[in-house]
Amino acid sequence: MKLWNPFLLMLGVCLTVSMASMTWADERFDTGKALWQTSGISTYQYRYQKICECHRNKPSETIVSVDMGTIVGVRYDREDYLKEILVPTDRHKWFRTIGELFELVDKAYQLQAQVRVSYEPQLGYPQYIYIDYDEDLVGEEVELRILELNALN
Repeated sequence: MKLWNPFLLMLGVCLTVSMASMTWADERFDTGKALWQTSGISTYQYRYQKICECHRNKPSETIVSVDMGTIVGVRYDREDYLKEILVPTDRHKWFRTIGELFELVDKAYQLQAQVRVSYEPQLGYPQYIYIDYDEDLVGEEVELRILELNALN
């Protein structure tokens, strides 16, 4: 009588590895989110780059200003422009607060997308986010790099 089926053994190993990496990602996410919430920062400004195929070598920088958890200003800062470009308020809905970045990552985990995230060690906010919702499609990925975050009074 055979006690171990090789297929079932391999399936068990794969599930164990899969669950271990999922738990690790969730622990880092939970730790980062807890650090961010504990910081109590609700009024801040952060600068980020959205990386995409359209301008991979020279991504523009976007500066998002948040007051009490609400986006109050967005502007682009590009090397090839003399001044920053303000984004009209009706387009602020296209941008995210740090809390909404956590929601973006959480939703991607739930959808079982390919997710790579690094978190700022002291405040816990996501410093780098890469999400690929469908590996067979090109152009639906999200890739952001937060360059700096400053708490405001």
